Amino acid sequence: MLREEHPGAGTPRLALLAHHSCPAGLTVATSDLAKLTAIIRTSQRPKSIGRLLKSIRRHYPGLKTLVADDGTEPTPCKQTEYFRLPSQKGLASAYNALLARVRTPYFLVLDEQAEIHRETRLETLVELVASDRLDLAGGSLVASRRKWWFFTTRKPLALHGLLEIAGDRLTQLPGSRSQGEGFWWCDFVTNFFIARTDRIRSLGGWDPELHDEPLEEFFVRAQRRGIRVGIQSAASVWLWDEVIQEKGYEPQHDHLSLAVAKMGLEEMTNLDGRVIRAPRISRAA
Repeated sequence: MLREEHPGAGTPRLALLAHHSCPAGLTVATSDLAKLTAIIRTSQRPKSIGRLLKSIRRHYPGLKTLVADDGTEPTPCKQTEYFRLPSQKGLASAYNALLARVRTPYFLVLDEQAEIHRETRLETLVELVASDRLDLAGGSLVASRRKWWFFTTRKPLALHGLLEIAGDRLTQLPGSRSQGEGFWWCDFVTNFFIARTDRIRSLGGWDPELHDEPLEEFFVRAQRRGIRVGIQSAASVWLWDEVIQEKGYEPQHDHLSLAVAKMGLEEMTNLDGRVIRAPRISRAA
C-alpha cells in the first residue's frame, strides 16, 4: 500500500522531494538525490530529448544530467552536460561513455523517449540502492500516445521479468520472483533504473559489440555476477514513441544473435515469444 503526504504551499523544493510518496517501509533521505546522476543517450530524436530534459528540470531541477549524442545530426542540449560521440556508435558504447563520466555513487538510466512526471518517485529507487537492498532498482514504463490534440492514452508496459536458463537455452519470463522489502525480486528490467555505480563498473558495463541491443546480455552477465536486481512499479516514467529522423540514418543489423553467442547459449526466447539463435559459426565452434 502506498502512503502519500501533501506538504503545504510554499514548502521549499528540497522539502518537497523528501515528501514524495513511497512504499511502506522506505525512508527517503533527500541528500541521497545529490548522490545521483542521470545518464541519457540520444540519437536523432530532438523532440524526445527536449521533452525529457524539460521534465527533469521541472520535477528534479537539481538532478545532475549527462547526455551522449551519437546521432548523424547533432542535437545540442542546454542546461546539461552534453557531449558528442561518433555517429551511430550504439547504445552500449554511449552508456559506457556516460558511465565513465559519472562521479556519484548511483546513476539513473533514462530512455530518451521517457518523460518524468509528478508521480515518478525517483526517491523510491534511490533508497533501495542507498540502503543496500538492491544493486539495481528498476521502475515501470507507461506507454503514452496522444490522440487528436487533447486526449492522451496511457498503458503500463510489463517489461521486467525472470531469466530461466536450461542447458544452452534461455527463456525470458514475465513477472517477478518474490517480494522483498519495498520491491519485487526479478532478473531484468528495462531502460529505467537506478544502480550502484561501483557495481556496474565492476561488471564491465555494456558490451559495445552489441550496439543497440546490449540489455539481454547485460542482465544475464549481471545475474551470473550476483548483481541484485528488483522492480518497484510505483516508480514510473511515461514513454512516448517518436520515429527517428531519417536524414543520414542507417539502422544497424540485429545484434541479438551475437548476444546469444556471447552468453554461451544456443538460443533465446524473449518476452514476446521470438526465438533468437546464435550464429551458425558460433554454434559450430
